[in-house]
Amino acid sequence: MNSYSFRCLLLITAFWFTACQSVQNSRVLEKNAQADELRQETSFGVPLPPGCSQIALSIPAGKKDLTVSYQEPTTDEKGAPLNELAFTTIYLSSGEGSAQAIRVWTNDPHGGAKVTIHHVVPPADKFGLCVTATNWARIESPPQAQQAPSVP
Repeated sequence: MNSYSFRCLLLITAFWFTACQSVQNSRVLEKNAQADELRQETSFGVPLPPGCSQIALSIPAGKKDLTVSYQEPTTDEKGAPLNELAFTTIYLSSGEGSAQAIRVWTNDPHGGAKVTIHHVVPPADKFGLCVTATNWARIESPPQAQQAPSVP
């Protein structure tokens, strides 16, 4: 194999690896709730959407923040594949009627990404948590009980 062929093979291999890596990374959204991007997308005193769980979670002892993880939906309420997902919203409530909402914009309008948000500060030691999905027309889904977010 001459050096030109070898360099072409290396270039093609590097391109293929980079393309595969970028496809895989688009399926993962990992963000920090205290970074400017999400702080600008956080609202306080918003109404809690109907159907959000009132189950009280607790902050682990000795911690002031937590990590929230969930999977973006890939279908709508009728089971049709998503093609216009704009963002998901994490709602944290303290049981007093209003909530804190963190909007997380998606990288893929078809959904499906694993979302992990670090350093989320809940409104109280005991709090409720739910996630909704919103399309480009600003129509928000009800919270999905079978895909409840996890708090490690």
